[in-house]
Amino acid sequence: MNKLIKTIYVLAAIIIFSAPSCTKLDETIYDKVLTSDFYKTQDEIIAALVPAYGDLRTLIDLRGTHSLGEFSTDEVILPTRGRHWYDGGNFQRFSEHTWTSEVAYLNNGWNAQFQLVNRSNMLIYQFSKLDNMDATLKESFTAELKCLRALGYFYLLDNFGNVPIVDRFDVPAGYLPANNVDFTTGRKEVFNFVESDLISNVDKVSADNNSSTYGRMNKWAAYALLTKLYINAQVWTGTAKWDEAITYADKIIGSGNFILEPNYFANFVSQNQNSKENIFAVPYDEYRTGNGWGSYNTTIWYLVGQHFTGNKIFGVPASGTSGSCALPSHYRSYDPKDIRLKGWMIGQQYNKATGQQILCTEESAPLPLEYTIDFINRVNPNDGIVYDHKNALEYMGARFAKYEINYQGNGMPNDYAMFRLADILLLKAEALMRKNNGVATQTAVDLVNQVRQRAFAPADYVPLTTGTLTLDQLLKERSWELYFEGWRRQDLVRWGKFVRGTWEFFDRSGESDTRNVYPIPQPQMNSNTNLKQNPGY
Repeated sequence: MNKLIKTIYVLAAIIIFSAPSCTKLDETIYDKVLTSDFYKTQDEIIAALVPAYGDLRTLIDLRGTHSLGEFSTDEVILPTRGRHWYDGGNFQRFSEHTWTSEVAYLNNGWNAQFQLVNRSNMLIYQFSKLDNMDATLKESFTAELKCLRALGYFYLLDNFGNVPIVDRFDVPAGYLPANNVDFTTGRKEVFNFVESDLISNVDKVSADNNSSTYGRMNKWAAYALLTKLYINAQVWTGTAKWDEAITYADKIIGSGNFILEPNYFANFVSQNQNSKENIFAVPYDEYRTGNGWGSYNTTIWYLVGQHFTGNKIFGVPASGTSGSCALPSHYRSYDPKDIRLKGWMIGQQYNKATGQQILCTEESAPLPLEYTIDFINRVNPNDGIVYDHKNALEYMGARFAKYEINYQGNGMPNDYAMFRLADILLLKAEALMRKNNGVATQTAVDLVNQVRQRAFAPADYVPLTTGTLTLDQLLKERSWELYFEGWRRQDLVRWGKFVRGTWEFFDRSGESDTRNVYPIPQPQMNSNTNLKQNPGY
């Protein structure tokens, strides 16, 4: 990986813990930051972007934005296991769709998303005050920051819908931003703001796709974000923009910069910075970007899901916490020959160093630790006890292992893959089908088959046809390809299947459509009297 880019993220790991609250819009700008001796070279300017790119760690953290995108869906669950993971019932509420505005993880997500917005505004403001900065570099890097700001607002638009638009840092003391009184109108305004930030700046950011732009919002990352913005336009604004989604997907597909990796898991291995499929990734380092819970890195996907004896299973320094797992229906939805299924671990677990069976350590000790697909008592399947999101044993549920678990330092070095070519191919296929009243065109079939073919050995691959590729089938294909990458809730909402879903373990038949967005967190409502709560909350 480019040494400068890695250094940026190392510095960000230090800075992020002293970052001010994202709701504080009047941060002090110290004169020493804006000296005439700095911001003269491209490297100096990139170094100045440290705080904004460091905020990406909190943006994708499992305890905030990622929880909002996955634990409320038909893919994954974080059940209460005995004395572990009750957490005030918050994760149970995600499974049940009974969250309230007081759930802490909603506030975490809101803060992280607005922190990216406000940090970008701060740097845009700083750059605007510099007379000594090269004009061409100033324009390019200001554009990059506006695209990064658009990313923060994209997540706010998805999760909360009607949020305040703040496009400047130099606001009056005591300023409290307001959202629109009308939810529908407000959400359209936010959509238009994100669209404008991207369209106005995408041609000003770097078109390079190499180590110098790795982990930054270059042209291709902005194109991917535009594709995702437009594929959701009908849900978020009431007006479909399928052609626009296709246009920006084609820019990526036709560029020749990206290819599907022959090995699906090459996108998630420890040194995945070499992936030719990942369009935009958040870099991490095994030794220099913190450790475990405090570092907001890919280690957390291991820590939360794998058993307490995970250190012995994988031969790594940290133990797991035996939390999250696949919903049984998600795991069983795969073709058994699908290679991607290997990203979920089931069965007996062994000590990597000795080869001995690992044993349970909690309520099921001393049973051998055997991850089960279903929530059924292995010893007494007919015990009459209901095992579900409120009551699971330590061995229940397939465990997430799509990101390679292999490190000896402070944390996993796997870079977080945010945008991938496979996603863009599937989004273009979806847009083509929706334009065609939900019926697959041959082009759509070919796009989906590109992604699907990689998932099977040649003898096991069965291609889809215009007769077998339905919208429902495409939704399944997206789940099998993109599982636990943070997109499932967004997909289910777009398909009209998020509310009143039929997956385990809760009856949602009486659910309101208002649950397609989350409430504005109560701490934000308490601190800002200008905010209007989302309908139904």
